[in-house]
Amino acid sequence: LYITDHAQGLYEDNEISRNALAGIWVKNHANPVMRRNHIHHGRDVGIFTFDNGLGYFESNNIHNNRIAGFEVKAGANPTVVRCEIHHGQTGGIYVHESGLGQFIENRIHSNNFAGVWITSNSNPTIRRNEIYNGNQGGVYIFGEGRGLIEHNNIYGNALAGIQIRTNSDPIVRHNKIHHGQHGG
Repeated sequence: LYITDHAQGLYEDNEISRNALAGIWVKNHANPVMRRNHIHHGRDVGIFTFDNGLGYFESNNIHNNRIAGFEVKAGANPTVVRCEIHHGQTGGIYVHESGLGQFIENRIHSNNFAGVWITSNSNPTIRRNEIYNGNQGGVYIFGEGRGLIEHNNIYGNALAGIQIRTNSDPIVRHNKIHHGQHGG
């Protein structure tokens, strides 16, 4: 699905799989509503929001994609609620190049890299998510990343629950970080 140039629409109960590029692209102020879609086994990103793309994504199952399950960049600002983002060959959620977004009550788990990556002046809200069993860290903020990280349950990750590096400046509060194989 390629949704662009202020397009909207309701997209429910679709299976999107085994595509060479992203399963869903949302850009240039497009603002779709996507519910209960199954996006999996793509050779790129599961859902890619960029160039000021918006969208409301609820109860989607996003897994086994070659790159991130959900990528946000270049002023995109999606709302992602109660999705399951798992078993990505790299990370779960990747927010970069001044990306925004609200990620609320998602289950982000079993990804090969960090559950959530935030970098390059991005500023998402990561709230009330379960972030667990990652093969690396839970939340990784680096390269001047920001963001609000609050009320998450972060556990069982191979590296740090939250790692903050290189001139990053997030707000981190009211999280439960436990049972990791490395630092909290």
